[in-house]
Amino acid sequence: MNPARSMAGARVSSSGRRVKLAERMWQIFALVAVAALSWWYFSAHRQPSANRYHQQVLALGWIGTVLAVLAAALSVRKRFAYQGAGKLSVWLTAHIYLGIVAAVAIFYHSGLRTGAPLTAFLLAFFSLTVVSGLMGWWFSRRLPLLLTAMEESPAILEDLQTVRAQCLQGMLELAGAGSPDFSALVEKRLMKETVSWSRMFRFYRRRSQLADELPAFQQEHADALNHLARSEHLAYQRAVEYALRVNKMNAELLLQRTLRGWLTFHIVTTGTMFALAGVHIFTALYY
Repeated sequence: MNPARSMAGARVSSSGRRVKLAERMWQIFALVAVAALSWWYFSAHRQPSANRYHQQVLALGWIGTVLAVLAAALSVRKRFAYQGAGKLSVWLTAHIYLGIVAAVAIFYHSGLRTGAPLTAFLLAFFSLTVVSGLMGWWFSRRLPLLLTAMEESPAILEDLQTVRAQCLQGMLELAGAGSPDFSALVEKRLMKETVSWSRMFRFYRRRSQLADELPAFQQEHADALNHLARSEHLAYQRAVEYALRVNKMNAELLLQRTLRGWLTFHIVTTGTMFALAGVHIFTALYY
């Protein structure tokens, strides 16, 4: 065995163990914190006291606000990806579990009621932030793995759009140069396949690449060759390959747009939530 390869494998394994250990520690922290907040909240309600209740409401509000700000620090961490500030995956784990504890504190702070219109809007956007964050947690664990399994080579969204446009242009050029029967098959049959949702989900379900799906797809369209001159068979098979490639590009584009769209939505709801929280804190302290 190559000593250098062995050492590299040991480093990767050690790094993976540290990440898992950090995630386990944050899970324990979140579990203990949620249990403690829940015990504090419900124990105070079993012993009614106006002064104690008021102090608890303020404390829960500040705890939730501070934890939410710390969770939002992940966006700052992203700007220091190569500055020795720790692994991004560990910061993401901290962001998730701090956010969960912050959500519990804020919901207890609200008394599980909407209250005034400002408070109702604040809770609505806070809930959207929490839900979008949990969706992002699931997306970050599933979609990149699915995208990696499907990709022939890593590509950004803009590159996928370029390749898709080239394939569509190739199909149109083949159709324009062929016979009327050839053009009709491409435009009325293959063009529909490029936007087929069932075929896109087949890529997702099987985690397959183009080479895995192409033989079966060509077989599905083999009957069309009977309606074409032999000189057009090769061109039609090329058009079939273009159609499947466009469908695969659409499948990859959907995943990448989902990731981008989710992040945009999460950022907007988070920013709106903090703006409303600032107004809420100001009015609560001032009045």
